[in-house]
Amino acid sequence: MKALVTGADGFVGQHLIAELLDHGFTVAASALDLPPSRSTLDPEQIASVDWKAADVRDHGTLVRLVAAAMPDRIYHLAGFASGALARQYASDAVHINAGGTVNLCEAVVAVRELESDFDPQILIMGSCDAYGDAARDGVPLTEDMSLRPVSVYGLSKASQELAAHTYRRAYGLQIFVVRGFNLVGPGQEPPFVVPEFAVQVARIAARETEPLVKVGNLGVERDFTDVRDGVEALRLLMDLDTPHAAYNVASGRTIRIGTILDWIVDEAGIEVEIEVVPSRVRREELAMVVGDATRLREDTGWMPRRDVEASVRETYRWMWNRFSRTENTNTVG
Repeated sequence: MKALVTGADGFVGQHLIAELLDHGFTVAASALDLPPSRSTLDPEQIASVDWKAADVRDHGTLVRLVAAAMPDRIYHLAGFASGALARQYASDAVHINAGGTVNLCEAVVAVRELESDFDPQILIMGSCDAYGDAARDGVPLTEDMSLRPVSVYGLSKASQELAAHTYRRAYGLQIFVVRGFNLVGPGQEPPFVVPEFAVQVARIAARETEPLVKVGNLGVERDFTDVRDGVEALRLLMDLDTPHAAYNVASGRTIRIGTILDWIVDEAGIEVEIEVVPSRVRREELAMVVGDATRLREDTGWMPRRDVEASVRETYRWMWNRFSRTENTNTVG
């Protein structure tokens, strides 16, 4: 079985590659630039992957990528994954997330016209941000709820979903969407909240800066799942013969953002002061976002197995080790 992963050098992409390799898949992977820019993969895993450079904005490149790989399964992860970056580059976020999905679907259609038996399963990595203010009442979000985005990032992911479902109906593509909630684990980078806190705390622990952590709203609650549980869900969903059009990947529990920071500070073994920075408090931020993964659980038997507190602490240790190696390299000589 051969899988193609786009956006493969990202946080989720590299963990997905490890999951696929562990289960015997032949993996082709695309990234905007090569070699991969970050690595939670070991050298043997990296060498086992057929890496290709590809920009999802370039339709021709995607046609060549798909034609060369001829995958049985396509995991489309490429695009903007950060709400903060999407706010900064609003037009690009919508263009890349929605337009990149259109280009991928068009590439599959083009290759299928040449190879009539080519009919890969396609998973589009969406986001719970597409639900928007459907979450305001605090009820767990289900896949049947309306998409009412209240952020640029949510808009880009809702638009991406609309594109995917259009190609499913119009061209009969085997395509469905996963609405991911907050994934956490080693390899994640700022501006996501866990690594953002981890970097600040690591610098304090290294006595590089004053013991002050700058934060946004610590009172909001979010649904967190370890990324390794998350990518297991992605693999299991592709085993389904007739998947639903959309699935939530969520734990069904919320954790206060302030609690995340408490775990990281405790893991570092230091004391800090907190400063709320108004610019980090999002105007459209929702107080509580929690997902209902009943559909995923009933269709695949998936359940999150890893403890989120342990995942957060592991993420801090990963960041501290990476930070320490960088600091030591910079001081050599």
